[in-house]
Amino acid sequence: MSAVAEKLKDLARINRLGGKGALADALDEAVEQLDAATSLIRDFPFLVFAAPGTRSVVGATESGEYAHRLGEWTRRREEFLQKGGKR
Repeated sequence: MSAVAEKLKDLARINRLGGKGALADALDEAVEQLDAATSLIRDFPFLVFAAPGTRSVVGATESGEYAHRLGEWTRRREEFLQKGGKR
């Protein structure tokens, strides 16, 4: 969890203690979305070439694995975007 997310979580806790449950819930939701966005950014699929700058051959196994990871990442991104659009 990032420093910003930690501060938002603390702010939610303070607001909940102060009787402002709706604001605390909104802050908790913001923390969840921030964590999901951070995860999407960090998990973007990539290929690592053994010898950068030289001719490389990417076979069916690597291509298939990359396509699978990219598909899973795209599915997660779509779920994230749908959650954000429901407001």
